[in-house]
Amino acid sequence: MVNLSTFQQYLTTNAPLSQPLPKSFNSDEQHLRKWAALLPLQTETQQIEQLEQVLTELRTANIDDRQRLTLFNIVLDAANQLIALLRQHYIYETQAFNAYQLDYVAQVKSLYYLMIMGYDGVIKREIILLADNESQSAINLWQRYFINDKSSPITLAIATYQTLLMYQKLLFEEALCYQKPTASLWSNINQLYYMACQQRTVNIDVSAYIPTHCADTIHQLYAQLCLHSLLNVRAMRRANILMVQRLLLEWSEHLIITVEPQTETKVFVNLNSDSAPTYLTAHCAINPYDAHHDCVFIELAPLVAHLKSRRDTLIEEGREGAEYCLLNTVAMTLSYRYIQPRLTLAIKQSAKQEAHVITGFNDIHYRVSNEQSLSSLIVAKVLPDYQQPRYDTLPKKHANDKGLAVETFDGRFNDGAVNNDDFSIFRTLRLLPKPKEPVATAEHMACKNVHSFFGPEASIKSRETNDTLEKDYSPKAIKDIARIANNDVLTSMEPPSLRIMSLFLLCRPHQSASPDWSIGVVRWREMDSEKPEIDWQVLGHQLIACGIRLHNRDNRSRHFVPAFVVGSDEQLQTVCSLIVPTSHFQDGDKVMMRIDSKQKTLRLVRRLMMNDEFSQYEVVQL
Repeated sequence: MVNLSTFQQYLTTNAPLSQPLPKSFNSDEQHLRKWAALLPLQTETQQIEQLEQVLTELRTANIDDRQRLTLFNIVLDAANQLIALLRQHYIYETQAFNAYQLDYVAQVKSLYYLMIMGYDGVIKREIILLADNESQSAINLWQRYFINDKSSPITLAIATYQTLLMYQKLLFEEALCYQKPTASLWSNINQLYYMACQQRTVNIDVSAYIPTHCADTIHQLYAQLCLHSLLNVRAMRRANILMVQRLLLEWSEHLIITVEPQTETKVFVNLNSDSAPTYLTAHCAINPYDAHHDCVFIELAPLVAHLKSRRDTLIEEGREGAEYCLLNTVAMTLSYRYIQPRLTLAIKQSAKQEAHVITGFNDIHYRVSNEQSLSSLIVAKVLPDYQQPRYDTLPKKHANDKGLAVETFDGRFNDGAVNNDDFSIFRTLRLLPKPKEPVATAEHMACKNVHSFFGPEASIKSRETNDTLEKDYSPKAIKDIARIANNDVLTSMEPPSLRIMSLFLLCRPHQSASPDWSIGVVRWREMDSEKPEIDWQVLGHQLIACGIRLHNRDNRSRHFVPAFVVGSDEQLQTVCSLIVPTSHFQDGDKVMMRIDSKQKTLRLVRRLMMNDEFSQYEVVQL
């Protein structure tokens, strides 16, 4: 298995570019296709071992690089089938990955590393050959017809494209683990794109030579990589990360990347750095507009326009499902962060105050209702069956869950000037560190997990044999897992409870008899600082927990669901609104609000906001 350190060492070592052909390697294309067809009949472990062996031998084989790429394509198809199988063990996990799931992730990443290492040799050789050809430009044109030209820009373009594709997949694997991308990955990505620009291969259509499912050119693929970074996918649910992976091709077609900025965009990439796409601020290390910096600029406005158009189409078709919610979230996020940024940077002049936040719709409802469940709040026992709540809001661990500790900032920057308006709709909070706990070694955690998780079914070997747990996870096997975790920094964090567009309740220390809280939604989360910061939008301060059901007499359910009435606020310039679980209601619906035994009829005027957690509607009383 290849880990990150081994991979980095290989790329930085000037090893010989070709070696003698191993005796065990058969470069016959027909033979390799037969091997690939029979590979799925073997166990996962056997497939991994054979793929690693073939990739290593193919990388070092002394054969023509055009033939090498043809054979690589065969092996790549076989690897993708196995990777899809391995990913099934962890992509649907809702919490942090355990040691066994991380082992699968390590296997997947190892295959990507090996494929990149194979293409890297091709790229280096082709650059040398192309340079030699240019140095012979003074040779008589008639003589050049008799020169055996072993290089081709097409070969270089294919190898570069495939390498960037592997880097894209690596970034998605790290996002699923909620890991920060390794700096070396973006350094390699930027170098490859810069080299492709210099070699004039960046716009070559490779779809005529290899099967392409993600993009047709290096430029289009690089656009996808940039967009992946700009979306801050690590601040999303895993289900949304997987959906972004599927929709990235369509979205990136509307992303414009140019050397010269076409608008006043401030989103750029320094191609000579290890940095992902960056938003220009006063704290940036360089001025991207200086001619001596090799930078490209990214136009996001056309993409946002496309997302909104696609969202409107889904509304017209009545398909306001998961894709609609994601489109809405992405469009609002890009607009907020990069097009019309409301900078809510923490400033020394602003007042700081410790508070805590409650996340999760049901937990928030329980807190606002003075720790009453929905059934108790609406006196559900006297209601007919068709109005009974389908679920209750009593948190399972409400007694022990005090929320997340945060630090709030009332001030913000506005076009470079400090604005200490406490009623600003956009604000900042900072997550405070949790109490320190004893740090366990990877080996200790692996040993612990062996006895606490699924047992033998969690390992690759035990899925294919009936061996015992002790046999599959011997002390040596446990140390191997620990070694992987240490060398590859292979850890998995919990999915963020405060993710982009998630709802939360900010609870400040009680200064009076009435509770001091605000309900808001996350607009951006800075993941990579020691003290993570949250940009959030205030939805309101005056909250009433209630139950809501449909009053219209149609075929939809008329069961009560938890909801909040948010009072209008002149300072925030907000209207009275209703926050409900998403996908329950529509514009124009007549609904019944109930608290205790009192009921009021309301009408949902228009939808103000919608994501996969909640919908907010402007509301009027009838």
